[in-house]
Amino acid sequence: EAVVVGYPVGGETISVTSGVVSRCETTSYVHGSRELLGIQIDAAINSGNSGGPVFDREGRCVGIAFQSYDAADAENIGWIIPTPVVAHFLAEYARTRDSVRPGFP
Repeated sequence: EAVVVGYPVGGETISVTSGVVSRCETTSYVHGSRELLGIQIDAAINSGNSGGPVFDREGRCVGIAFQSYDAADAENIGWIIPTPVVAHFLAEYARTRDSVRPGFP
């Protein structure tokens, strides 16, 4: 189970959507130039809750919601950046302080 938390468009209070993991594979990140590990889920990810945490059923943060397909292309397909990818990015940024190219070589 994947639980997405955030403040999507159209509301003033926190929103929680849930779904299941559908796929784990390398994928192109919408704002990046590299393919990295991504996790596909069927929980709704809408404008406003991208960037929010994604939890498993035990309440552990397993990633960050970051993109979904346009409803015209597919329904209920969203992607999360898994915590190991986020942790690596943050460690590299802390090490290099390079705000332009931190992360994966």
